[in-house]
Amino acid sequence: MTKYLSVKQIEEIIGVIKLPVGFSIMSQDSYNEELIAQKIKKLNNPPELVAAAVNMAVVGYGNKKYGQFRMGENIVNIQQVFRNHSILFQNEQGALLKDDDLTPQRLCRFYRGFIRKYIESSNQSSYLWRKYSTRDETMKGICFRGAEYLDDLTEKESLYLLQTIQNMDSKLGTHIQDRIIRVFEAKGKKIPITTTIVKTSKI
Repeated sequence: MTKYLSVKQIEEIIGVIKLPVGFSIMSQDSYNEELIAQKIKKLNNPPELVAAAVNMAVVGYGNKKYGQFRMGENIVNIQQVFRNHSILFQNEQGALLKDDDLTPQRLCRFYRGFIRKYIESSNQSSYLWRKYSTRDETMKGICFRGAEYLDDLTEKESLYLLQTIQNMDSKLGTHIQDRIIRVFEAKGKKIPITTTIVKTSKI
């Protein structure tokens, strides 16, 4: 008895195989940046969204805690910003999202260029750079959450960011490096995929 059937044998058993009408393949990544931009435009590009993105990328967020930031004399709760603008922040892991759904991660991704400018112009550093990198001063601007989507990352910068993420994964038991590698592969980055973990500075 053969282990595998031919296509003809399969169709003789179950009938002719046809895809359903209207079928089209769909990427695992349903994010559509043009639709995201249009949605933010409809919200009148609220400055508190980019402020929230910068705060999350620099200070960090997780465990359903998003923090707060200061606007003049006011302290702004980021979760309230999310509620005000219908940002989806209470999703289950692996939840299916529409192309234009706004989430905390997608905000960091969308505003990546501005986050980089903020870090470089203010001489700030992200929690990712401070806690998990070798603290190379020349890499501050590309070492933050969402930086993997920057269009002009060099191979050296890409590798530095990946090694930083790998170090974070090893300390926290996460697997974020898998997504980073997929992003780099999709962008055609020719970086050596390594499991070598860099040691962080003790400064």
